[in-house]
Amino acid sequence: MTGPAQSGEDLYAGLDERQRYELDRRCDYHPPKNLETAEAHAAWRKTIKGVMAEAMRSLPAGRETSMVLTALDDALMYGNAAIARPPMSGGRKVGH
Repeated sequence: MTGPAQSGEDLYAGLDERQRYELDRRCDYHPPKNLETAEAHAAWRKTIKGVMAEAMRSLPAGRETSMVLTALDDALMYGNAAIARPPMSGGRKVGH
């Protein structure tokens, strides 16, 4: 697979400012800005881990349980992305 990054082209060619911001927001690494952010990640991981442990304990083995665990993997990933990434331009406020 070759794209602009591999061919030396400008990644941002043809993108407006909003699209450039969104590309960076989605793809760049966003290290924790401070202790509060790091703690938010840890709390989210602990919450999902607890639900995942309960699913492993109480649900019978099978495809559906596997899908529950996969959905929780997704929730962990998306929750951490929501904490790490800068807000979307025009996005909703926390708690809405």
